[in-house]
Amino acid sequence: EPTAEPTAEPTAEPTKLPIPMPTVAPGNPSKMPSSYPTPEPSSDPTVVPSSVPTSMPSALPTPAPEAGVLVTTPDWHTVSEESGKQTSSFEISLTAEPLDTVYVNFTSLGNTAMDPAWVKFTFGNYDTPQTVTVSGIDDSIDQGPWYKDHIDVNFTSADECKEGTRDLPCGQYVAYNGFDGTNSADGKSLRMDVNVTDDDTAGVQVTTTHVNTTFDNYGDALGEDMYGIRLTSEPRYDVTLSLSTDGRFSYTDVPSVTFTADDWYTVQYVTVTSSAATGRRPVCQDSLTREPAKYKQKCAELTGRKDVISHAFTSSDPFYTDATNSVQDVKIYSTVFYDPVLPPFLSTAKFTTLLNGVLVTFDKDTVQPGGAGSFECVSVLNLTVTKKTLGTDWIGDGALCSWLSASSLKVTFGMGPTVIPDDILHLKDGVVQSSNAYASLFAMNQSITILGPDKPTVPTVTFNAPQAIGVCDDLTLDASASQGSGGRDMTFNYTVKCSNADACANVTAVLDEANKVNGGTGTHTVTIPASVISKGLKMEFKLTASNFLGEMTSRTTSVEKLGYPAPNVAIQGGNPRETTYSEELVLRADASLPEMKCVADSLSNAKMTYVWTELTGQYTGSLSTTNPRILRIAKNQLLATKSYEFQCFVALTSNTENNNTASVVVDVTQQPVTAKIAGGKERASGTDQALVLDAGDSVDPDDMSDEWSYVWSCVNKTDGTVCKDTTGGQLQIQPNTTNALARVPAGKLYTGTYEFSVFVKKDDRNDTTSTTVVITAGAPPVVSIGTLSEDKYNPIADSYLRLAGSATSSGSIVSTEWTQVGSSVTGAFISGSDMRATGVVQLDALTAGVTYTFMLTAKDTFGESSYSTVEVVMNEAPSSGGLSITPSHGYVFETDFSFLSENWVDEDLPLSYKFVYTVGYEGSWTPVADAQASASYDALLPQGLVEDNYTLTGMTVVYDYYDSYSSATDTTRVLPVKYSTAQLANISAALTTEALELGDPEASMQIMGATHKSLSGGSSDERRKLMSSSEEAALRTTLLATLKETYTVSDVTEANVDSMMSTLDGIVNAPNDLTTATAIDSLLFAKKLLRVSVDSEIGISTTGTGYVGTALSYLLLSSMFNASDVTSATPVSAANVTDTLRFLSMAQLYGAYAGIEYTVSSAMIHSASAREEAQYLGGDSRGMPGSNVKVSFPSNFSNAAKLPVSGNTYVDMRVVTLDTDVYTAYASYRNSGNTVASNMYGSSTYNTDLNSAVTQVEVMDEDGNVFDVGGLDPAEPIYVTMQATEPIDTNFSGWKMEKICYTDGQVLEIDCPLGKQTYTCDSSLGGVDGTYFLDFTCPGVVPTCMWWSEDEGEWPTKAAAW
Repeated sequence: EPTAEPTAEPTAEPTKLPIPMPTVAPGNPSKMPSSYPTPEPSSDPTVVPSSVPTSMPSALPTPAPEAGVLVTTPDWHTVSEESGKQTSSFEISLTAEPLDTVYVNFTSLGNTAMDPAWVKFTFGNYDTPQTVTVSGIDDSIDQGPWYKDHIDVNFTSADECKEGTRDLPCGQYVAYNGFDGTNSADGKSLRMDVNVTDDDTAGVQVTTTHVNTTFDNYGDALGEDMYGIRLTSEPRYDVTLSLSTDGRFSYTDVPSVTFTADDWYTVQYVTVTSSAATGRRPVCQDSLTREPAKYKQKCAELTGRKDVISHAFTSSDPFYTDATNSVQDVKIYSTVFYDPVLPPFLSTAKFTTLLNGVLVTFDKDTVQPGGAGSFECVSVLNLTVTKKTLGTDWIGDGALCSWLSASSLKVTFGMGPTVIPDDILHLKDGVVQSSNAYASLFAMNQSITILGPDKPTVPTVTFNAPQAIGVCDDLTLDASASQGSGGRDMTFNYTVKCSNADACANVTAVLDEANKVNGGTGTHTVTIPASVISKGLKMEFKLTASNFLGEMTSRTTSVEKLGYPAPNVAIQGGNPRETTYSEELVLRADASLPEMKCVADSLSNAKMTYVWTELTGQYTGSLSTTNPRILRIAKNQLLATKSYEFQCFVALTSNTENNNTASVVVDVTQQPVTAKIAGGKERASGTDQALVLDAGDSVDPDDMSDEWSYVWSCVNKTDGTVCKDTTGGQLQIQPNTTNALARVPAGKLYTGTYEFSVFVKKDDRNDTTSTTVVITAGAPPVVSIGTLSEDKYNPIADSYLRLAGSATSSGSIVSTEWTQVGSSVTGAFISGSDMRATGVVQLDALTAGVTYTFMLTAKDTFGESSYSTVEVVMNEAPSSGGLSITPSHGYVFETDFSFLSENWVDEDLPLSYKFVYTVGYEGSWTPVADAQASASYDALLPQGLVEDNYTLTGMTVVYDYYDSYSSATDTTRVLPVKYSTAQLANISAALTTEALELGDPEASMQIMGATHKSLSGGSSDERRKLMSSSEEAALRTTLLATLKETYTVSDVTEANVDSMMSTLDGIVNAPNDLTTATAIDSLLFAKKLLRVSVDSEIGISTTGTGYVGTALSYLLLSSMFNASDVTSATPVSAANVTDTLRFLSMAQLYGAYAGIEYTVSSAMIHSASAREEAQYLGGDSRGMPGSNVKVSFPSNFSNAAKLPVSGNTYVDMRVVTLDTDVYTAYASYRNSGNTVASNMYGSSTYNTDLNSAVTQVEVMDEDGNVFDVGGLDPAEPIYVTMQATEPIDTNFSGWKMEKICYTDGQVLEIDCPLGKQTYTCDSSLGGVDGTYFLDFTCPGVVPTCMWWSEDEGEWPTKAAAW
């Protein structure tokens, strides 16, 4: 409670002592001296004996004396500012005895000092003269040769006198306090004039009278110089010196400098630069030649010169003006610094072999303008000038440039380039510069003729066509996947030979017309109507394709027209096609029902049967399929050098005699062996160490049974001779030159650089590789880097490379560090891994087509360091192609949209094509099918949104052999069709049934996508309601059942998981319209799909992860977790949420390295999943996007938690926050969507518990086995910090209410903070009349950290600390 106001008691007023009047200190009249003396008490006796008679004569009384002073002084005091050089003095005394002690103080205007500054007179010495010395006060201000001052004399005294204490009556003594000196004994004024001789001179001092500057060969300023300026005296007002040069090409860094009274003596420095005396760049314009031999670095304009800097005053100080002062000029001596090298010159510009770019080389290394990675070519090329008027798109739409090395620039064409050999490539002026540190000149006026390739690519024709067609079917010949175009349209020419020449005429006519389209360049895809092909006709089609350089090739394919209806079937890709022992073979059959329009029969159903066989008998493995149209032969099943023939038999299930077949020959090519030396591309070793080289990691991708053979050799890189040992003889490699291990004993090599090579051989295949070893003195740490598993790596998002290094020493390793050498790339390593022995590289930070060198350096306790390097080759993605979607508009469920991806170029064949779409122009992408060999695909698309004019954006993603990819987009419009609930359900059921009967699960998912998008209607803001919620709920239940059936015939691939998760997201996106059973089933399906993704080792894409997050968010809001629908299944569903999120984390982290983290952020779910080596766990905090929760792990967590793993074992951490409590039901979501919930398992007296988000933390191994962290020390726990979403009143005052009960059974209504509460009065608790006071405590929000028990199914456990 507040304390009483303290009472202030009066205190005695202090006695006031007389204080002498302070004097003004010399030099500052406004300030009082701090050392002014305190008046001293008199030592005179109280009674003074006197010989004067006690009685006075009756004569007139003696008049009282007057105050007076005697000053002996010259007429003028002349003093000097310079200390001790010239002084003056005066004497002073009183003419009458004072009443009390008199203090005489001397003051001046501040330019004169008196010593002493004051004197004291008493009755004993008042008439004794005291000498005062006058001197000048030295300042820094120039006030002319001399200036005046004066001395004032001031008197102070207490003027107190007690009768009987002096010889005379007090009236006979004089009062001096405030005496003004009007009664001086010598009649002189007490103000004394002083002449002060000034020793200061106003002026400017410069530290040097000349500076030296340089400018470069280009003409720009290079070397700077500086000079300092200060004043020689303190100015009374600010002084500004303006700086100017007498030439336009010398410059000062400031236009002026200003001095004040505070900084006048501080030197201010002026930086001076100079450029060439002309505005032209480069200066020597007449030397701009395309020939280095004729280039001139010197010209008349590029010469040294002398400029002058002058200064001008601006000040109110009369001593600092141009009229009264001057500043010495500063001369500028400018000289030219010539480049040590000429600017870069274009050496060559040549088409690449693939014809999709131009490789430009320079005669020297450049600064690589545009930087690392790919950039727009306009940065380095003049795209508006060519030999021909081609416009700015002559290298194609979306063309990119990249530096493959410091002297090699690659121009990768975009879509539709027009450049051809003999066109002129022009370099952009003033951009490309030598990498020499002292270079200034740029490549100017540089152009070069583009040469054709050394060995141009030849087109490869790939047919996608059936081997036989039914009697009523049209024939489509599709060669859109043909290669060798160089990124532009090829010329196609079809011809045909027939078993019946007469019957061939109509077919030939159709082909002739096709050859005339596109301005006579023909088309890759031709459809021949069934009406022009006779029954039984056997046709051999020949397609000749030629690219823009005239390179051409031809391929034939044979087709027979059957005399009866038969299913259409064709196997995608070329025939024959190639594969290898080490890769999976995927054969995809395109199949459709036979046309029946030309016969009287009809089909009873759409169900078809597929049977795959291998016709040569050499393959005896499994031919079973999940998707009946796709045969997958696992890697390491087809033997190198063998040929196989696979056939797909397709028949109507109701009548298997109505069938057709397609076959393909598969040649398994033999792959080359690869020689590898463990340890690194270059490494350091010591003279005192044995050198061991190991070629045991050499690779035979075909795993042939023949033995390896090895031949080692060594060359001294200094002189190119065969290596010699320290005895002078040829170096002997132990145990011999034909072993996988090569050993050189310690002391056998002098310091120097050596190249060790190994020639490896297996059967008739061989390869050679080498490693450089730098021998240094002593025994530095041994640093080694493991061999890489791939020939190339892809610079794409979420791709990483683990560089496994190690370092050992006879002492201890104190540090390791990874660096990238030889390029300007930054941020190549994920945070922290660059300081470990094993580093993880973020591949998307690197540039396609470039070979990078990474170095691992280690230091030991002896201060010794060593290193090893490894080279990483970056793959180039497919380029120069595009996508077209036809028609430009259509209707949902009624229009088949054709995707065509063409003219893509890459050296790593074969290419595969994936087609995806998004509603509108941007958003999550949904696959229409898995990646395939065909460059075209027909798909059913969902309707667009009205706000986007029903636009859908389609994308083709094109992959090469190493899975590097590029993409292109196109748009189309998909308009809605109005269906009733029953119509929508019926058409969806009919189409999905047909698709599944045809063995086409991808078409089934397309139809389901169109269906759930139709449920969402044509607007993103509101959902079109059907006739009743129950009908819509039934339709969603049906869709889920269809999705589950589709899953059973779908291969588990990344694209299919994305597609199924997208479909599930669409099914559950209206939680109100899901039955509890459908919601539970949907959660189980998500869990199952994620688990199989983990088990199948495919992981999950970023797109798929997004769909999981949104789908689970919808399910968290479903009736599955509504208190009114609680069943025994509800706790199981809560556990399934945990399991599903665990599998999501495992799928995200599949194949991840230490230090990698993935996140999810959706409406209700926020998670972070990270992988780390056990030894580096802990000491950090994990957060999640979209959530304020933080989880902090103790340092050295692995040891603290006693995890049963070694230090380098991968440990996964999963932190997830659910914005709703899956253990607490949403009581009123259907109506208001609020977050007030009732606890499902604990007691809730008032049914208004407020629950925070639920945070889950798990630490597990790579297989999802969760570690028990119960061994953690309570002093070092895992901290989970959660932010309250509601105010927490921990004061409790707002929860206490007072009421009065008057009668028994009276119901009181109490307004509590969380809502009204009631209380029924009980008169037995009251007094005689039953009345009593009620102290009521409302339910309140009390922060309590609770841990859920899966075993107990409740929240029984409070946290150890809060």
